[in-house]
Amino acid sequence: FSRPVAQQLTATLGQPVIVDNRAGAAGIIGAQVATNAAPDGYTLLALFGSQMLLPFVQKEVPFDNLKDITPIIHTARVPNTVVVNPSLPIRSIKELVSYAKANPGKIGYVTAGTGTSQHVAGQLLGRLAKIDILHVPYKGGGPALNDLLGGQVQAGILVMGTVRPHIQSGRLRAIAVVEGAHAKSMPNLPAVGEEVPGYAMPTLWSGVVGPRGLPAAIVNRLNAEIGKAIVTPQVVKGLEALGYEVAGGTPGQLADLMKSTTEAYRKITASAGIKPQ
Repeated sequence: FSRPVAQQLTATLGQPVIVDNRAGAAGIIGAQVATNAAPDGYTLLALFGSQMLLPFVQKEVPFDNLKDITPIIHTARVPNTVVVNPSLPIRSIKELVSYAKANPGKIGYVTAGTGTSQHVAGQLLGRLAKIDILHVPYKGGGPALNDLLGGQVQAGILVMGTVRPHIQSGRLRAIAVVEGAHAKSMPNLPAVGEEVPGYAMPTLWSGVVGPRGLPAAIVNRLNAEIGKAIVTPQVVKGLEALGYEVAGGTPGQLADLMKSTTEAYRKITASAGIKPQ
């Protein structure tokens, strides 16, 4: 989602806004670049809420999400989605659970990596539904998607923006959204918690943040400019095409969201028996 926003900001700010993709290590690599940057407003981070999960799944995280980051604006919400290759005779979470129980150890689900919200979502499903499903982590959503499309793996939990075009083309079948609310882009798709009692994951969200110590004047200017950018028709259209729902709000509201998401992940990982590795 960063590119259409960056293009709009380039036009309104009158200087290039460049997207520097630093994928890997469940977001740690990119986040470390941003947290180590000078607090001058020239290096920002496109933050996913799943980064709040890091201290509960990684033994060594080189920054503190709530101390080393300056919140700027909540940009969007986007669900993780449970998808299967159409060769698998499964059309719902209930059918997935039944299939997994009848074929123990034979269902693997791909994710964008170890320690991601998708990883935890699958582990929580396995624990609550009492099924044996194998986590197959990849280094990013793209490689995971390719093997899922190719049939090398049968199921996956991936961000809606990654899989939606392939759901629409019929190359993948969506069976549920991970988070509690139905996705605006696919309103008829049920949530996992509707079929698995007790299942709950925080809504996956995105935001823009900067390094610690970013001056209030810069924060407020960026909040205003990014806030205008994400509601322009071309940006809204591009984000909605990928399954994102545009958000917005104040820096304080993003700070509160970061704190509440952190606490939610703390409880989920404890209940699922997930420990830092």
